Amino acid sequence: MANDLKSHTSEQRGLTLIEMMIALVIGSILIAGAGKIFISSKRNLGAQLNLQQIQENARYALDLIGRDLRRSGYFGGLNNITAIEGTSAPLEADGKCPISNAWGRMLARPVFGLNDTNGEYACIPDSDYLRGDIIVTRYANPLTESGSLSDKQLYLRSNSSAGALFTGSESDSNQITEPSFVQKIIARAYYIRPSTTLCPDGSKPPALWRETLDSNGHPVAEELVTGVEQLQLQYGVADFNPDDDMDSDKISYRYLDANDVAQSEWNAPFDSASEWREWVVLTSNSAAHSAVILARVWLLVRAACAEPAVINRRTYAMGSHHYAVDDHVRRQLYSTTVLLRN
Repeated sequence: MANDLKSHTSEQRGLTLIEMMIALVIGSILIAGAGKIFISSKRNLGAQLNLQQIQENARYALDLIGRDLRRSGYFGGLNNITAIEGTSAPLEADGKCPISNAWGRMLARPVFGLNDTNGEYACIPDSDYLRGDIIVTRYANPLTESGSLSDKQLYLRSNSSAGALFTGSESDSNQITEPSFVQKIIARAYYIRPSTTLCPDGSKPPALWRETLDSNGHPVAEELVTGVEQLQLQYGVADFNPDDDMDSDKISYRYLDANDVAQSEWNAPFDSASEWREWVVLTSNSAAHSAVILARVWLLVRAACAEPAVINRRTYAMGSHHYAVDDHVRRQLYSTTVLLRN
């Protein structure tokens, strides 16, 4: 009997080869399933993080451009830019951006655009310009200067009836009737340029950059938002006398690309029918009656680097511009419309 028990007990020890193989197969399946779930979860998390980053970048970029567009044309308490003089007096806008303080002094054109080109903008050379439109804004900083002024920085001293444009070292020679206040001149040009960021494959994603005035009053570049791939704009032009009848209240509107906007429409000193009529009375000039009063902005924002699982073969419509892609990059298109001061 003892021998029978011993024999029976020894037969129950361990696993057979077949049982071990079955266990290994089942375990492998479970591990593979868990690995697949992990990889899928990691990929989904990465996609969600990229989407979140795209949305945050787009919101920030639109806020920057929109805020500058809304402020464009603000020059202290002055409504009449022609009242601004000074030792560094305003210059006639010429659609260029020289490496000097001349670009910041073109106050008569507070908003200006270039359509899919860097044109004659020397401050944005071909090696820096990537693609898309360029949008320029000019205004006086809403914050007044209370301390010492930088010698070569551009400033505006103004009140409701007069203004003087000068560099900091010229402040004493540019006094006007009190009360008055001093504000720094802001000039900015937004455009698309390769980022300084590097992707794992060594490529540089596109980014939103802007030229802004440095302490010498000269344009200098600064990177703002990585992943902005396209910047497109159209400008809402209002015609305050479409039927050639001074007594009519009829107004027509049309959206144009930058290269279709006339110089007089960029520089128009009015942005409403009543202001236009007042201007006609003062100047006896009824020939000019259109003005840029709106800017419609499109931003195509992408993930900084490619995602192998993403296949993007879309065409993005931005006004009159259509931008086709065929790659592994996630993108989202955003737009906004801004009312201008002009």
